Amino acid sequence: MSFSIERYKEESKKVDITGIAWDDVPSHPLSKGDLFCLHYMMDIENHVPLYLSHLLVTRACMDPILTAFLACWNYEELWHGENIGRLLNLYGIEFDAQDRIANVRANLGLQNSVSILSTMAGSWLLKDFSAVYLSIGAINELSTLTGYGALIRKSGHPVLKDLLGRIIKDERRHYAFYYNSAKEWLSGNERAQKLDRWMLDRLWVPVGQGVKRQEEVDALAMYLFDDEQGEEELLELDAKIGKLPGLADIKLMSRALYAARERVRRNPDWAWRLIENEEWAIKPPKKSPVGEFTGRRSEATRS
Repeated sequence: MSFSIERYKEESKKVDITGIAWDDVPSHPLSKGDLFCLHYMMDIENHVPLYLSHLLVTRACMDPILTAFLACWNYEELWHGENIGRLLNLYGIEFDAQDRIANVRANLGLQNSVSILSTMAGSWLLKDFSAVYLSIGAINELSTLTGYGALIRKSGHPVLKDLLGRIIKDERRHYAFYYNSAKEWLSGNERAQKLDRWMLDRLWVPVGQGVKRQEEVDALAMYLFDDEQGEEELLELDAKIGKLPGLADIKLMSRALYAARERVRRNPDWAWRLIENEEWAIKPPKKSPVGEFTGRRSEATRS
């Protein structure tokens, strides 16, 4: 697996949706679990610009290769969220995409600001911060494309399969960049390896956690991976990440699945109730109207 930043910059573009049979979307059923996962995935894809804002205040932003990648990555991820939202709308689920994105962000409250400040401070205090960030990027991109593959398998929806198959191609390129960059940083750097392993073992969380509550993260994990094939896919994911210098035998995604299973064992309604009750709407925050964050005013406010 190799990666050329120059080739990536030349070829980067929004996901090609030419020929997708959008009109056929409502002709094939999606389960409650499929719909829960699609809303989760859409929200996290649409949250990428805020993840980017965290990275651009860190030591990592001094690397011109990394910032070139991030510029392209951010644009490509935007269209992933846009097209998942389009599919949901065509299926008959009505929501205003911009309002939903704004509400997801507003619901973070001070959490986002605290996260930016702590990330910035940590990156400038830790010389090998980039090794940790790049490793997390590799894990998250690989888990994202693995999750999309699992949803294709679970749903059996032909249009969704076509769309996610195209998105997966982008995610594979993103994974290749992160993995190769992490490998380069970690190779022969024992200090970076120790820091990376320590941080991942203690601070890493699955994609979306923080934006999504623990129960929502568990619902996604249980629906997509709580079977023999799903568990095997996560073990394979861990094994791939374990090939990075200093990360031999690391268990992250499989550990997250086992922890979710334990929470469900203690409370059988845990996670599954979110899927069964179709709890994928995003409520606006009670004390912080979206307009205070975005400068936009609703029709009701104008009148």
